[in-house]
Amino acid sequence: MPEIDLDISQRFRKGDLDALREIVSSYQHTMFRIGLKLLGNPDDAKDFAQDVFLHAWQKRDKYDSARPFQPWFFQLAFNLGRGKLRRRKFTVTSEHVEPDPVEQTAETLLIEQEERSTVQELLEQLKPDYRECLLLRFEADLKLEEIAEALDIPVGTVKTRLRRGLIAFKQLYTTTRGAER
Repeated sequence: MPEIDLDISQRFRKGDLDALREIVSSYQHTMFRIGLKLLGNPDDAKDFAQDVFLHAWQKRDKYDSARPFQPWFFQLAFNLGRGKLRRRKFTVTSEHVEPDPVEQTAETLLIEQEERSTVQELLEQLKPDYRECLLLRFEADLKLEEIAEALDIPVGTVKTRLRRGLIAFKQLYTTTRGAER
């Protein structure tokens, strides 16, 4: 995922629609994947991604263009995602849709789909703090410092949440795999 340079972020803050297009182009897939992992289904993920860009556009005057764009943007996205989760009154489903490569066999596709579904279900069982850190690290590919800034927490807390999240995920995964055998 390309970084948004200072020129684009400054133009964005001033209301340049071309800068917004560049930001959407750079982050739309990442926002969809994060929305899918947070909210659990493709329709909600698509709405989430659109809402993030709209919200960022509406809040662009709050962005300090002297600071990196990415942490501000992801903080805004996760705050929006948390709000959607709080308002939700039902259990998240684990439907997951991704385009499949053409050259795979049916068996391989089924196995991969089952794995994605399992990972999604396990992520949903993690504490939200752990899930957020894991998503920012592995889906958004943010550095520890960027995660800390996005979530407004110390880097040490990010490291702790990532470690605990990975341990909890591994335990859930091992338990799930053991139960299937």
